[in-house]
Amino acid sequence: MILTLLFIYIFIGWKFGNWKEFHSYYSTILFFIIGDLLSQFLLYDYSMWKFQAISELDQSLKLNHTLISLLKMIVQYTVTVAIFIGRLPSSLLKKVIWVGIWTGIFAITEGFTHFIGIMTYHHGWHFGWDLIFNVMMLSVLIIHHKRPIVAWIISFPIVLFLWFYFDVPYSVMK
Repeated sequence: MILTLLFIYIFIGWKFGNWKEFHSYYSTILFFIIGDLLSQFLLYDYSMWKFQAISELDQSLKLNHTLISLLKMIVQYTVTVAIFIGRLPSSLLKKVIWVGIWTGIFAITEGFTHFIGIMTYHHGWHFGWDLIFNVMMLSVLIIHHKRPIVAWIISFPIVLFLWFYFDVPYSVMK
């Protein structure tokens, strides 16, 4: 099932991604991936959400949380930025609408994967936090595309807020 979802993303990316401008948002893709890698590393023993293989094919390939997360980073994040930033409107109102549309896309994807059991929530995280986080994340991706240093500066207090709000114990760090 996970592989099916990733192939859908590949098809959508092939169809709608702005690959001619890939060089202009490559660093934003890396920023997106680094953010998730950092959360996977810091929250290794205290995940807010976990992925698991549910189909026989995914299980036969021994897809676990780490592999699923890495596949999502490589495929889903690259396609997301290729479409989201690659087709970013210029006016502020249209950007707000664009963030809303993509929050909806992520909500459908994450809601579906949670509903069928691929993704589970933990430690107080829930679908509402997904929605809030996705609005913030997509907004920061827009900022990163034009002003990367500002995006890093904005991200730091967001990470600290989430760390303290969800009472992540210091002991989970290696």
